[in-house]
Amino acid sequence: MSWRPQLRRSGRRVTAALAALVATASLSACTEVEPAEKEHYSPATISPVKGEDDLVSVTLTQEGADRIEIATGEVRQRTGHKVIPYAALLYENDGSAFVYTNPRGLTYVRAHIEIDRVAGDRVLLKEGPRVGTKVVTTGAPQVHGAELEYGEY
Repeated sequence: MSWRPQLRRSGRRVTAALAALVATASLSACTEVEPAEKEHYSPATISPVKGEDDLVSVTLTQEGADRIEIATGEVRQRTGHKVIPYAALLYENDGSAFVYTNPRGLTYVRAHIEIDRVAGDRVLLKEGPRVGTKVVTTGAPQVHGAELEYGEY
């Protein structure tokens, strides 16, 4: 008996076994679907900042903050510059830069900055929030989305 017919028969068995495995995995994945709708969830509230015509504060719910795993760093003073973590840096469409500060609790407010230069994972500022101010380092794009009222976070 030639080795070829034996190979074809075992190849069919392997192919059939793989097809059954893929079908089972696909079906088991389908059973783990989340419920279609949960009661309405409001992840954030937006309110004007007193005394500032163009600024709003974004206050996240605890669930919203947990979902985006929000984290902050601090504005520090180094070699004559205010310094922020690079992860806090965001840009407007016109190229101007900003960060989100964290004045209290789960409240975040945009602060415009002027960059002197970027050095690795740090941004040296010409202008920006005072030293010691908390800035969002993880979740800043999602806070921005909430500010613009895009999506639910």
